[in-house]
Amino acid sequence: MNQIRILNFVLLPFLVIGHAHASIQQAFLVQNSGWMEPFYVDSRSQFKPLITAVIDAVTTAEETFTLSTFNQSTAGNESPLVVFSGNRSPQFSAAVDRIGLARKGGGKALADTDFREAVIKTVTGAFQGKPGIIWIFTNNKNSPNNSVETAARNREFYELLHLEPSIVRTLAFPLSMPVKGTAYQANGLMVYALAYGNDSDGHLQSLVRADRFRKILTDTPARLKPLDRDSVRLVPKNVVNAPNTRANLAQDGLTLLLDIDVSSRQPVVEILASFENQFFPYTIENATVSAQIIGKSSSEMLTVTPNAIKKVAPNKEADVNISLPISINVPSVWSPEVLLDMGRSFRIPAVIEVTLADQRLAVDSSFRDRLASIFPGDPLPDVFVPPAMIKSSTASIPMIIRVNYPLYPLLILMFFGLLLLMGALLAMAAVKSEKRYQIVVNGQARSITLKAFGKANIFLSDGKELVGIVKRGLGRPKVEAVSKGHTLSVGR
Repeated sequence: MNQIRILNFVLLPFLVIGHAHASIQQAFLVQNSGWMEPFYVDSRSQFKPLITAVIDAVTTAEETFTLSTFNQSTAGNESPLVVFSGNRSPQFSAAVDRIGLARKGGGKALADTDFREAVIKTVTGAFQGKPGIIWIFTNNKNSPNNSVETAARNREFYELLHLEPSIVRTLAFPLSMPVKGTAYQANGLMVYALAYGNDSDGHLQSLVRADRFRKILTDTPARLKPLDRDSVRLVPKNVVNAPNTRANLAQDGLTLLLDIDVSSRQPVVEILASFENQFFPYTIENATVSAQIIGKSSSEMLTVTPNAIKKVAPNKEADVNISLPISINVPSVWSPEVLLDMGRSFRIPAVIEVTLADQRLAVDSSFRDRLASIFPGDPLPDVFVPPAMIKSSTASIPMIIRVNYPLYPLLILMFFGLLLLMGALLAMAAVKSEKRYQIVVNGQARSITLKAFGKANIFLSDGKELVGIVKRGLGRPKVEAVSKGHTLSVGR
């Protein structure tokens, strides 16, 4: 544990500086100590083609990276040693081909190995303390100063990968590759991927999910870290006691979609589902389960039955029943925001947060057997045991509640809108049209035309003397004024 504390002191100050940089750099460390002798001398070895293929899969043609060999620094022998810095070019392929076994101080003795030194110097050197991804190609034998206590040295390296806070994700890819050298033979090797700094975590996850990478390393990576989050995936099976409610997974395979018909939504939706263990290669031996739904401005505990899961192998499922209260503020069917989206659905984002308490993990037996075949006689399976201090984990499962609204409110509004439009058009036509009316001026009949809300001045036949004024609203006109000595009326 002293080594871990020293590592924190060395790496964390650099990481603070590195957070300001958005680009994610990558470094590739290739072990070339004495333990790696068969991978370099066996003519059947696919070690170097593997290195080239992985680098091709995780970098772009324009991206720069560093390629280094590592063993253990001694007088006259530097480790790690940068053998190439640039992008994928003929010079890069040639640099891979030139990698050979390192020797102590230029002598005949093959170099020893120090993983911790290689990681620290890469972070403080090539990375300059900025976030990045470190790939390590190794036979997993850590033996500083040719120590015979390889089990203890391996455990120190794994403690670094598990417990160092600045290394936020650690993935391991055990590979079968039988090789035989002059001094040693091996059945396989390990490729590690370390995300240094929070900014590099998402980039590493996207790289290993990409088709380019999965064509090279086809097996699911072993996740050594983190073991306190992303523990399970929620897989809905059916919805009970709510016939007009449906639950499905979105195309990303993670987001829960809950469709609810607003006219018949239930106060509580019962979802038959399962928790899928995402902790490969660990079996969840035992854990107490709790969950809550978190909305925009509220949260509410969920009832999970049973409230404990046991013996769930990696990528296998444990059936559960989740009571999901729909106590959300659903907009009225007459609200403008809903009417504009009528006939489709109103989307309400939320998160279901699952907590596994009293969590106990164990290396899956099939994975242990596979490691034993690749690294026979090595204590590797034992050091895969997760740290005892990690006793709980969380999983944040994105959720979208889609409230489906009927079409009838929109149809009703459209009907009344049409009526209003027709009335407006008729009113406009009535206002603009002229009508002919009969009037009687001093006992003599005449006819005039008037628009709605119009008026007319009535004169004697000579056109000089005003008899009176006739005014019209929407209906028949009326006499508004009559000059003295004259009569004026509107005929029937």
